[in-house]
Amino acid sequence: MKIKKLQGSFGAKVCNIDLKSNLEREDFEKIKTAFVKYQLLIFPSQKLEPKHQLTWSKHFGPIQKLYAEEHRIPDCPEVVVLSNEQINGKHVGVVAAGDYWHSDLSPSNNPGLATILYARRLPSEGGDTEFADMHMAYQTLSTKMRKQIANLRGIHCISKLRNHRVKVTRPGGRAYYKKQNEIPDVSHPLVRTHPVSGLKSLYLSPRFTIGIENMEDIKAQPLLDELFAHQIKPEHIYRHKWKIDDLVMWDNRSLNHRACGGYKTDDIRRIHRTSTLGDQPF
Repeated sequence: MKIKKLQGSFGAKVCNIDLKSNLEREDFEKIKTAFVKYQLLIFPSQKLEPKHQLTWSKHFGPIQKLYAEEHRIPDCPEVVVLSNEQINGKHVGVVAAGDYWHSDLSPSNNPGLATILYARRLPSEGGDTEFADMHMAYQTLSTKMRKQIANLRGIHCISKLRNHRVKVTRPGGRAYYKKQNEIPDVSHPLVRTHPVSGLKSLYLSPRFTIGIENMEDIKAQPLLDELFAHQIKPEHIYRHKWKIDDLVMWDNRSLNHRACGGYKTDDIRRIHRTSTLGDQPF
C-alpha cells in the first residue's frame, strides 16, 4: 500500500490496495490516520459490489440511511444511488444531489462524518466533484475576522425553499423541500474544532447556513457572503475528475464539497454513496 499526498493543502491517493480484502491492522490504522491528516482519500481501480462498499464504510462510524427507498440498492439499502439514469421514465437514483457547496447533513445535531462515493458509470464529459479545505480557509482568515467569528453560531436549514442563495433543480423538488420546512433548524459554531486532530476549521456553507444566531440579517448576511467567498478561493480547492471504479471518501468535519454537473441529461452518471454519522460540532 502506498499513500501519496496530492498537490495542494489536502487530499491523498491510496494505491496498491483492494478494499474487498481483509486489511492488515497496520494498514487499516495507517488509512484511519491518513483520513484525518489528508481529509480526502482516493482509492483508484477498486472492484466493489454494494456490500463491499458498505462493509468498508462501517469502519468509519454508524451508517445512515438516506433518501427514499426507490433510490437505494434493494438488497443493500444503506447504499444510495446518485444518478440521472431513467428506467421506464422513472429516475433510479437521486438527481441533482450536492449541487451547492456544503458539508453533508450539517442541519442536524450530529452531522455526517465520512461520505464515501464509488463511481460505477460516468458521462463522456463533466461530472466532477470539488472539495474545499475548511482548515486552510480558517487559517488564512485575518486575525480580525477570526476574533469576530470566534463565538458565533451559524443557523443551518435543510430546506432549499428558505435559502435565498440556492435554487430547486431536482425533479419534484419543491414538494420535497416543502415537507422539509417542518424540520427545525439547528445551530453550530462557525469555527469548529476537529475532535481528533484538534485543528480549527470554518463550519458553514451556502447550501445550508442561512443566518447567524442572535444577529440581525442586515449584519449576518454580508458576513456570511464574505466567508463563503473566502472558502472557495482557488488555493483552497481540489477538483476531482472521476474515473470508473474510483472510491473517494472525505471528512465532512473539515471539508465542504459540491457536485459540478456539466453533463447532459441523457449522458449517464451513476455513483453509489454511503454515509456515516458523526458527532456534535464544538
